[in-house]
Amino acid sequence: MRMLLTSSGLRRGPVLEALVDLLGKPLSDSRIVVVVDAILPFPGDKSKLLEHLERHHSLGWAEFDVLSLFGGPRSLIESRLRSADVVLCYGGSNHWLAHAWTATGLAPVLRELLDEKVYVGISAGSMIFSRLHAAAVDAFDDREEVEMLQLTSVAPAVPLFDWFVLHHLGAAFLPDNAVDSAAEGAARLGAPVWFLDDDSALLIRDPEADPEVVSSGHWLRFDGSGRLLERAESGK
Repeated sequence: MRMLLTSSGLRRGPVLEALVDLLGKPLSDSRIVVVVDAILPFPGDKSKLLEHLERHHSLGWAEFDVLSLFGGPRSLIESRLRSADVVLCYGGSNHWLAHAWTATGLAPVLRELLDEKVYVGISAGSMIFSRLHAAAVDAFDDREEVEMLQLTSVAPAVPLFDWFVLHHLGAAFLPDNAVDSAAEGAARLGAPVWFLDDDSALLIRDPEADPEVVSSGHWLRFDGSGRLLERAESGK
């Protein structure tokens, strides 16, 4: 298993270096498919999506594909997924993204891809593997989003972990009390929670083992009581 759960995707530095190491070959010899379903339910300007796609495209792939899991017959979508070296799931709603994998019947394919490809998650794309997915809705106050999406239930796309991950630590758009809220959410969840900034990622080779942190930035780890166990500042 080769998974890189990022907060903001691939950018030059330790996170990108980790990806190249996982691939075992240059990006110029690798094909990537970007799954964008997580962002599609939200209305409004998509300039940021285009900027992020261009940033990733500029890394110099042999092939750069973009798809929606609902964007065609299952057989064609599955073929495009299997032809890539890297499957990257973009951010937005982790609840909708998990739903998209299961509703299209492609969740079993994703489970196979996790053993065959390199998986990269961006924010919500990193949040669809926790066995605590449903419990996290109330622990982190996501009920309004679930109702907006008209989902009668939520579940992970592929249940792998007994911990949860949050993203964009230190971002200007987060409230001032984001760290306190993360600690309180971890206590409500009763499970470990990682909180990553945009220069950090979790590298998973074995879902039963603790993830390895890849970072040039800032990250936190809380235990199931909300106690801060680890923290790292930029470059430490």
